[in-house]
Amino acid sequence: MGVRIRIPYSLVHLTGGQSAVEVFGDNVGECLDSLQARFPELKATLFNEEGKLRALFDVYVNHQSTYPEGLLHPVKGGDELLLIMIIGGG
Repeated sequence: MGVRIRIPYSLVHLTGGQSAVEVFGDNVGECLDSLQARFPELKATLFNEEGKLRALFDVYVNHQSTYPEGLLHPVKGGDELLLIMIIGGG
């Protein structure tokens, strides 16, 4: 059993219209690697040039923040990973 990643609406055009995708990995970073391997167009959107998750994204596992572990936060089969775009402005 994999991990389900919920895709923000503004990015579903990069996943062929899918709002949720099943991936595999032992932590958040491996799951995001699995996602971008399947949908390579996501890489530049999700990660900066140093390979770090862009600051405009926050990640939750089963509705719990992954802070402070971030990409190293462990996951297991059946978990749901929620990718949230942080919107700023004034």
